[in-house]
This record gives sequence, C-alpha cells and structure tokens, in this order.
Amino acid sequence: MRVTNADGYSYEPVPAVANRPPYPPDLAARAREFLDATLTLFRPLGPVAGIGRAAFHKYPVHAGRATAAAAVMGVDPVDLLTGNLCYDILAGTVAMGCSTLALAGTDGPVLARNMDWFPAEKIAKASCLVTEDFGVSAGFLGGLGAVTGLSKNGFCVCINAAFGGTDPDGYPMLLFLRHVLDTARNFGDALNMVEGERLMSGGLVTVVGTRNDERVVVERMPARARVRRPLGDGPLMATNHYRELAPPTVVCDRYACLAEYAGRRDPMDLLTDRRVLQAITAQHVVMCPATQAAAMYVPSHLLPESVRETVTAADLFQFAG
Repeated sequence: MRVTNADGYSYEPVPAVANRPPYPPDLAARAREFLDATLTLFRPLGPVAGIGRAAFHKYPVHAGRATAAAAVMGVDPVDLLTGNLCYDILAGTVAMGCSTLALAGTDGPVLARNMDWFPAEKIAKASCLVTEDFGVSAGFLGGLGAVTGLSKNGFCVCINAAFGGTDPDGYPMLLFLRHVLDTARNFGDALNMVEGERLMSGGLVTVVGTRNDERVVVERMPARARVRRPLGDGPLMATNHYRELAPPTVVCDRYACLAEYAGRRDPMDLLTDRRVLQAITAQHVVMCPATQAAAMYVPSHLLPESVRETVTAADLFQFAG
C-alpha cells in the first residue's frame, strides 16, 4: 500500500522473494538492468574494475554463489561478482549518501535507514526483500553481498559510505557484510568481526542486536576501527562522515535533522523528511532483530516505466554526502 507523508512524498513496499530459482522474471530483468548500469559506470575507471576477477578467485564461497545466480539470471558470473564490488570500486571517487538510525524500542532496538545509491531508479525497480539462509537481505536478486541484512541469530547490519582509504588486499565491503551475516553467531560475534577484519574500503557499519544496549556504529578504515555507542537509550545516527576516527570538516544537514528529531518522530516519517531525502534515495528499510521483522519501501516516483535514469561516472560527482 502506498504511503504519502505530509510533504507529499510517497513510498510503497517491495515484494519478498526466496533466493532460489525460478526467480520472478520481472525482478530478474530489473536486476540485470541494474547490473548493466553498474558495469557501465566502471568502464571509465580502467584497471580498478579488474578487482572483480581477482575477488572471484580469492573468495570461492562468493564465487560459487555468483556462478549459481548468474546461470539463472543469464549473466556472466565474474560480471555479477564485479557488480557486487561497486562500493569498493567507486570508493573515493564520489561523495555518497545513506542515512541510518539505530533506535531503542519497547520490543528491542530498531534499525531504520535510507539507502542512497545510483542509479536510484534502477535500484528501486529491482528492490525486494530476499530470504537467504542467514535471514533476510534488503536488496535485489543477484545481490551476493549485503548492504542491509537481518540475521536469524539476532542482529542486523548496514553500511553507510565514508571514504577512509583503500587496501586492495582487504575484504570487499559488501561481500564482508554478507560473510558476517552468514557466520556470526550473535551481536557480539558480529561486532568483533566488523571491528577486526582487514577491509578493502572504509565505511560506517551499523550493528544492532536484540537489546537496546546492543546498538553501535563501527567507524572503519581498512585497518582501523572505532566504535560509537548511544548514551543510554538515546538515538544513534550515521550519515557519511567519521565522527570518532576523524572529526567532520563540514556540517551534514541530514545528520543534524536526524539528531534533532530521532526518538521524537516515527522513523519512516523522519527518513522521508525532505531534509533527509536525496535525489539518489532508492530504498527505505526498517528492521527489528528481536522480533525478526523486516520491511523495505521504495520511492513511488521512481517506479513508473516512463522514469528511466542513465547515470555516467561524471554524473556521480554531483551527489553530496
């Protein structure tokens, strides 16, 4: 059912699907369009996009999933894995988005976030809640990694972009978050993994468990980590700047809005505030590990067939964090 907020912004829920064939043909087609658009963005970057083939050989579990999914979707498995490295390949080339809240709740803490990425139209059309062995991924078919995921073991994770350097020998970010969802036994285990793994790229990883004191934002550079925690049951926020590892040098209006109203307004109402939304907002996600509830919504204005976005590498520099 479509929801419209007080500002006239509308959003609607996505379908839920199991990550096993046969895939719904319309969602598979949308996922291929998103993959094609992503690979097109990589071409002007030259050799950096070659990390996909190296990762295919380095991470056999992810390569196996890529091979199986690619056969069903009718794409090349290395291309599919490379598309899932978009966070690392584009790290540092653009200022990116995403706004995240980790809130205390009566039924346990809640993760609520906007996923801002590009091309937003193709992501919105491909979006679905994918049931995996580990739990639920808020993503799309062919999403080998994880951007936002809920584990059956009582925690959820998500990534906000922040540039903190690169390490080609580190674990690619989205594949790593999928590894955490696959293998962590509980919130504490997940937190230890997120703090300790050598990563290919920096970023802000929010981890939420089943108790209100299980809420953290882990500020990551490839080989460094700092953990931010809330004050008691107070809200915890993340946009796209380090706050412990490196003081922010600019004021983030989205962060200021979240800080002012978090805990005082409904999370979806706050995430769809015009001061928090961006032109590349593609998904809204709400998860509660204690109840294993997961919901994802996409902007209604991106869904009509008449809306078709083409994004080039040059276009990406317009998006401010």
